[in-house]
Amino acid sequence: FKVGWARVQRKPRLAVFFVAMFLVATVHQFLAMAHLLLFGKKATRGFAHFLMGSFYGWFGPFLWGPFVFEGAENLPRADEPCIYLANHQSSVDFCSIYTFPNKAHVVAIAKSSMKYLPGFGLMTGLSGGIYISRGKKGTMAMMLELGKKRIADGLSIGIFPQGTRSVPAKGVPLKPFKKGGFILAVECQVPVVPFTLLYPDDFMSSPGAPKGVRIIVHPKVQPGDDADALMEKVEKVVTTPLIEAKEALPDRRTDKKEN
Repeated sequence: FKVGWARVQRKPRLAVFFVAMFLVATVHQFLAMAHLLLFGKKATRGFAHFLMGSFYGWFGPFLWGPFVFEGAENLPRADEPCIYLANHQSSVDFCSIYTFPNKAHVVAIAKSSMKYLPGFGLMTGLSGGIYISRGKKGTMAMMLELGKKRIADGLSIGIFPQGTRSVPAKGVPLKPFKKGGFILAVECQVPVVPFTLLYPDDFMSSPGAPKGVRIIVHPKVQPGDDADALMEKVEKVVTTPLIEAKEALPDRRTDKKEN
């Protein structure tokens, strides 16, 4: 549960979040499977995404507080394939994409172990999600191949390029971005939509109602022909608000409670 948070006092709320997530997804998977049998794989992607969005789009803010957008005018049209990229801080992060005002169909690139999560794993796959095995030979080639197919089908891709969760803290470096999503953007020549997820420092520890999540949508970035240059530019855009915010936080290098 901690994954870098100084304190976690919201374990009951986290438990409710995960139990509801798995229970609702388990019900949804039967509806989606019936739809698959009747209408086929591609049609079911949209239906599965609709089911997930209809739940997480309200359940995330209901449980964790408002998801407040800044720069929503920077969002592209829903039918414009893009690569959506953000920092990764919490298990709540994935809910953000279902609250986006443009209602884009964004499919996730996720680690393969997530496919075994009850209900949620199958629903992610049925909606068009791509599972990858980290560190396994051929993973990058497979991700690029499937990513190109999703984009060719008019879908957008969502990636947390840090790979694992990284909670901003003074004195603790942010995890660096990985290049896979940027290679995909360059090879498919689709723009990147960078956004920053900002949580209150006491998001997991405040005894009161959660204060919600601040989501900064930055102007989209054209891919160009250099994945490294694209990654450097987008990483700076996404992490600058995080770096500014964490400068006001306590230095956790001297905090004995830090894990």
